[in-house]
Amino acid sequence: MGSIQLALCDDEEYFIEVIRDYLITYENESGDELVATAYLSGAALIEALGKDGPQYDIFILDVDMPELKGTEAARRIRGLCPQAVICFITAFEEYAFEAYQAEALGYLKKPVPYKEFKRLLSRCVAQARRQEEDHKAQTRFLEVKTNQGSRFLLTDDIFYVEKRRNQCVFHMEDGEVFSYATLMDIYEKLDESRFYYVHQGYIVNFEKIREVKSNAVCLEKGVEVPVSRRYRAKLRQMHLNKIRALCKEVF
Repeated sequence: MGSIQLALCDDEEYFIEVIRDYLITYENESGDELVATAYLSGAALIEALGKDGPQYDIFILDVDMPELKGTEAARRIRGLCPQAVICFITAFEEYAFEAYQAEALGYLKKPVPYKEFKRLLSRCVAQARRQEEDHKAQTRFLEVKTNQGSRFLLTDDIFYVEKRRNQCVFHMEDGEVFSYATLMDIYEKLDESRFYYVHQGYIVNFEKIREVKSNAVCLEKGVEVPVSRRYRAKLRQMHLNKIRALCKEVF
């Protein structure tokens, strides 16, 4: 796991700055890279998450906020991000039971000393990393039904999946595998952070992409897959972001 993505939600800007300072101190002490995005209301946070919004590993929420209480925001976050790590920092102790119902990992009362915050954040980071590792383990292999029975495919070896008549064809490092599952069923089982639709009949392993052209996606070994206008712009931007990130690592 790389950087830890955090969402801070509090209607007091001063307190958000306090937490930002705490996060910098924690980074220096732990060596973890933390990236925090602040929201001044629960409603703004939920709106930002949306269907295809940013992904956060940890949510640090105030409880008593206008428009949408932090506990209600947490309930909605659970619907969008079931594995989210949530904790509350608030001035009101009476909300502790509501925080418990929201399956919060921790609950601190303002003003929060850094020592207590560090203890809670350490637990949050450890939980986020455990969940990431569990997710990787679960998505490393994909079980598919073939004419010869069930087969487990190593997802790292999948170049792309193609809909061909009433079958799905997995184009692998070492050949092709045929399954009568639908493309949508296959997509729902794949890691959505790695596999993307590029066309209504094709799903591609993003890590295999080498270039995004106007009408095709170029993969490793000279393989090309058609890309539709619907997906082209997003894929091209994601690929550019990947190249820029790699360049930063090199230089």
